[in-house]
Amino acid sequence: MARLTKFPNGVSSFLVDSNSVAKEANYTVIITTDSGKTFTSELDGVVFTLPSIAIGNTITFVNNAPDGQAAINISPAAADGITYAGSSTDNKDLINTKATAKRGDFVTLASLDGTVAWQVVDARGVWAKQG
Repeated sequence: MARLTKFPNGVSSFLVDSNSVAKEANYTVIITTDSGKTFTSELDGVVFTLPSIAIGNTITFVNNAPDGQAAINISPAAADGITYAGSSTDNKDLINTKATAKRGDFVTLASLDGTVAWQVVDARGVWAKQG
């Protein structure tokens, strides 16, 4: 499980589990091999494209860039959405915005019991829905 460690000098380090994968370019998640993984990135503007929903999968995305240095976009398949903050819109990204991003911001998505939208089941930081 991923966790944030605070050191006495105030420096934070986001530690991820052994099932984490660093990505520094756009990446399309593969449901059959990537479910349960934690993806990290330090590059501004990386887009993680989600596969079509299959029930029973979870995926975590972590912004590991220094504060205010990188945005991460999570893009659902055209027919799917991401439910966050009480609503879902098909084919709209969930974005950890650059201006508000902090190292260690993360979101965990799950395909619980439906095939209409990925559900945000855990998050830290400011995440915005694409307008």
